[in-house]
Amino acid sequence: MKGIIVAYISSKKYGFINGEDGESYFLHFSNLLDKSSEDKLIKGVSVEFDPIPTPKGLAAKDVCIQETYVKKKMVEFFITKQKIPKGFNVEASHPISTHFIQDPSEGREYIKQLAIEAGANAILGLEFEKKTFSKGNYNYTKHAFKGDISLVSENLPCCTKRDELESALELDSLLANFNSQFKVIQDREHQLRGKQLKSSHTGCFIAPAILFVVIMFIFISCN
Repeated sequence: MKGIIVAYISSKKYGFINGEDGESYFLHFSNLLDKSSEDKLIKGVSVEFDPIPTPKGLAAKDVCIQETYVKKKMVEFFITKQKIPKGFNVEASHPISTHFIQDPSEGREYIKQLAIEAGANAILGLEFEKKTFSKGNYNYTKHAFKGDISLVSENLPCCTKRDELESALELDSLLANFNSQFKVIQDREHQLRGKQLKSSHTGCFIAPAILFVVIMFIFISCN
């Protein structure tokens, strides 16, 4: 029987096929004839299989993927706390920590803009940190965000080998631009963050030093 894959979860090794008879068939990786072609089990790909009944419903056996080509398409921009997004390909990923910003909502927007500037379309494993800074007798909190600025794609079926090759060339260009742009952004953020932390540490020593001088002055005056 012929059918179309409507879903496949690679991490769980199963999915579903819509058969030409209108029925839905359970698909498991173990029933794929060519195990090396698992990366072609994507929505919209045509397959042939033997339909079999099981105690849990209809299933596909001896699944054969018809000749197909696969291209990689960049997904819409997204932010997640997950390190590995389900159903997508992480083509490249670089960790970054931003400098500290007072408003956390502005900090979140800031790291998003850094990712866009780098040519990325995702931030994976997003986290934030808080730090207390001092200015004289005034203490205040600032926030920094960190995560993996990433280039993420999804597999889609395409009509010709040419489409597949053009997709690969486009991806290579995106990766080259992303890697070079990220280096510039990383160096800039490292410098900004370093200045803030250095200033914070300096402030920690100034206040005790001033207090020590005042105490010594009072002590000398009393004697």
